[in-house]
Amino acid sequence: MMQGIEAVIKKRVPEAPIDIQNVFESLEKMHKAGITILAGTDANDRSHTPYQFPHGLSLHDEMQNLVRCNLTPIEALRIATSLPADIFGLRDRGRIQTGRRADLVMVEGDPTVDIRAIRNINKVWVKSIEV
Repeated sequence: MMQGIEAVIKKRVPEAPIDIQNVFESLEKMHKAGITILAGTDANDRSHTPYQFPHGLSLHDEMQNLVRCNLTPIEALRIATSLPADIFGLRDRGRIQTGRRADLVMVEGDPTVDIRAIRNINKVWVKSIEV
């Protein structure tokens, strides 16, 4: 069964050959070499583009792909939260800590054990307000 990016490409361009294993292997090597990796997708929903990746959900795919590259779920979560905040100097977010913005996504399950739990969203808070 095809997962993530492969399924999206196959859906939009059925004749496209799908072999992105080299991407996963390269990312794994960069991580092992100590290169900083940040999560960030080229999400778009424009119908005239070859592929549409929905905002938000595509980040979940990205974190799952990081785990496919032999990173731990905790590393994938950091790559998508605290590390970008640190790199971009966003001192008010990226961690659950007194005095920081309360941007939280509450999920069923434990994403530190199984990254797929990030898709089981119960509640979302932005600046301490439930949305």
